Amino acid sequence: MKKIIITTLCLFAVLPMAFAQTQAEKLFQANVEDYQKNPMKNISERATDDYVLISGSGYIANKAQIVALFKNVSRVDVSFKDLKVRQFGNTVIATGREHSVRHYNDGTPDLTTDYLSTYVYEIKGDRLVSLSGQHTVPSSK
Repeated sequence: MKKIIITTLCLFAVLPMAFAQTQAEKLFQANVEDYQKNPMKNISERATDDYVLISGSGYIANKAQIVALFKNVSRVDVSFKDLKVRQFGNTVIATGREHSVRHYNDGTPDLTTDYLSTYVYEIKGDRLVSLSGQHTVPSSK
Protein backbone atom coordinates (compact mmCIF):
# COMPACT_ATOMS: atom_id res chain seq x y z
CA MET A 1 0.00 0.00 0.00
CA LYS A 2 2.86 2.36 0.82
CA LYS A 3 4.35 1.74 -2.63
CA ILE A 4 1.07 2.71 -4.31
CA ILE A 5 0.80 5.92 -2.28
CA ILE A 6 4.44 6.88 -2.96
CA THR A 7 4.08 6.08 -6.67
CA THR A 8 0.89 8.16 -6.86
CA LEU A 9 2.52 11.11 -5.08
CA CYS A 10 5.55 10.93 -7.39
CA LEU A 11 3.26 10.85 -10.42
CA PHE A 12 1.39 13.95 -9.22
CA ALA A 13 4.71 15.72 -8.57
CA VAL A 14 6.06 14.97 -12.07
CA LEU A 15 2.82 15.35 -14.06
CA PRO A 16 2.83 19.19 -14.24
CA MET A 17 6.35 19.14 -15.67
CA ALA A 18 5.20 16.90 -18.53
CA PHE A 19 2.75 19.57 -19.67
CA ALA A 20 4.78 22.66 -18.81
CA GLN A 21 5.78 24.86 -21.71
CA THR A 22 9.54 25.24 -22.03
CA GLN A 23 11.24 28.64 -22.14
CA ALA A 24 12.01 28.09 -25.84
CA GLU A 25 8.34 27.33 -26.58
CA LYS A 26 7.22 30.44 -24.70
CA LEU A 27 9.73 32.62 -26.56
CA PHE A 28 8.69 31.10 -29.89
CA GLN A 29 5.01 31.70 -29.16
CA ALA A 30 5.72 35.33 -28.17
CA ASN A 31 7.68 35.82 -31.39
CA VAL A 32 4.83 34.35 -33.48
CA GLU A 33 2.32 36.66 -31.77
CA ASP A 34 4.49 39.73 -32.48
CA TYR A 35 4.97 38.59 -36.08
CA GLN A 36 1.22 38.18 -36.59
CA LYS A 37 0.48 41.70 -35.33
CA ASN A 38 3.17 43.52 -37.32
CA PRO A 39 5.26 41.26 -39.56
CA MET A 40 7.47 43.96 -41.07
CA LYS A 41 8.38 45.36 -37.64
CA ASN A 42 9.09 41.87 -36.33
CA ILE A 43 11.39 41.06 -39.24
CA SER A 44 13.10 44.46 -39.10
CA GLU A 45 13.76 44.31 -35.37
CA ARG A 46 14.17 40.60 -34.68
CA ALA A 47 16.10 39.25 -37.66
CA THR A 48 19.87 39.47 -37.94
CA ASP A 49 21.26 41.58 -40.76
CA ASP A 50 22.48 38.41 -42.49
CA TYR A 51 19.13 36.59 -42.08
CA VAL A 52 18.30 34.30 -45.01
CA LEU A 53 15.02 32.61 -45.91
CA ILE A 54 14.88 29.85 -48.48
CA SER A 55 11.36 29.83 -49.90
CA GLY A 56 9.32 26.83 -50.95
CA SER A 57 10.14 27.63 -54.57
CA GLY A 58 13.88 27.68 -53.86
CA TYR A 59 14.19 31.47 -53.91
CA ILE A 60 16.73 32.76 -51.39
CA ALA A 61 15.79 36.08 -49.78
CA ASN A 62 17.84 38.23 -47.43
CA LYS A 63 16.45 40.45 -44.68
CA ALA A 64 16.10 43.56 -46.89
CA GLN A 65 14.17 41.61 -49.52
CA ILE A 66 11.83 40.14 -46.92
CA VAL A 67 11.20 43.54 -45.33
CA ALA A 68 10.35 44.93 -48.80
CA LEU A 69 8.04 41.97 -49.45
CA PHE A 70 6.11 42.70 -46.25
CA LYS A 71 5.90 46.50 -46.55
CA ASN A 72 2.18 46.39 -47.48
CA VAL A 73 1.25 43.49 -45.20
CA SER A 74 -0.91 44.65 -42.29
CA ARG A 75 -0.94 41.36 -40.39
CA VAL A 76 -0.40 37.64 -40.83
CA ASP A 77 -2.48 34.78 -39.44
CA VAL A 78 -0.18 31.85 -38.68
CA SER A 79 -0.87 28.41 -37.27
CA PHE A 80 1.31 25.33 -36.91
CA LYS A 81 0.63 21.61 -36.87
CA ASP A 82 3.17 19.10 -35.61
CA LEU A 83 5.18 21.97 -34.10
CA LYS A 84 8.42 21.00 -32.42
CA VAL A 85 10.52 23.62 -30.65
CA ARG A 86 13.94 22.42 -29.53
CA GLN A 87 16.65 24.26 -27.64
CA PHE A 88 20.38 23.60 -27.93
CA GLY A 89 22.28 25.99 -25.67
CA ASN A 90 21.11 29.44 -26.79
CA THR A 91 19.96 28.16 -30.20
CA VAL A 92 16.29 27.35 -30.83
CA ILE A 93 15.05 25.36 -33.82
CA ALA A 94 11.33 25.31 -34.59
CA THR A 95 9.89 22.90 -37.16
CA GLY A 96 6.34 22.17 -38.23
CA ARG A 97 3.62 22.42 -40.84
CA GLU A 98 2.85 26.13 -41.17
CA HIS A 99 -0.38 27.62 -42.52
CA SER A 100 -0.12 31.34 -43.15
CA VAL A 101 -2.45 34.03 -44.50
CA ARG A 102 -0.99 37.45 -45.34
CA HIS A 103 -3.45 40.35 -45.15
CA TYR A 104 -2.46 43.36 -47.24
CA ASN A 105 -3.37 46.98 -46.57
CA ASP A 106 -3.16 48.12 -50.21
CA GLY A 107 -6.00 46.11 -51.74
CA THR A 108 -3.86 43.13 -52.78
CA PRO A 109 -5.81 39.88 -52.27
CA ASP A 110 -4.86 37.81 -49.23
CA LEU A 111 -2.10 35.28 -49.85
CA THR A 112 -2.43 31.85 -48.28
CA THR A 113 0.60 29.56 -48.01
CA ASP A 114 1.19 26.10 -46.58
CA TYR A 115 4.76 25.01 -45.92
CA LEU A 116 6.84 22.64 -43.93
CA SER A 117 8.91 25.20 -42.06
CA THR A 118 12.19 25.27 -40.20
CA TYR A 119 13.26 28.39 -38.32
CA VAL A 120 16.51 28.90 -36.44
CA TYR A 121 16.78 31.46 -33.64
CA GLU A 122 19.22 32.66 -31.03
CA ILE A 123 18.01 33.50 -27.54
CA LYS A 124 19.08 37.04 -26.64
CA GLY A 125 17.77 38.21 -23.30
CA ASP A 126 14.03 37.60 -23.16
CA ARG A 127 13.40 37.21 -26.89
CA LEU A 128 14.34 35.26 -29.98
CA VAL A 129 16.46 36.69 -32.78
CA SER A 130 15.82 35.13 -36.20
CA LEU A 131 18.91 33.63 -37.87
CA SER A 132 17.44 31.72 -40.82
CA GLY A 133 14.39 29.99 -42.18
CA GLN A 134 13.44 27.43 -44.78
CA HIS A 135 10.09 26.60 -46.36
CA THR A 136 9.40 23.35 -48.18
CA VAL A 137 6.24 22.75 -50.17
CA PRO A 138 4.57 19.66 -48.67
CA SER A 139 3.75 16.79 -50.96
CA SER A 140 0.06 16.25 -51.61
CA LYS A 141 -1.57 13.51 -49.59
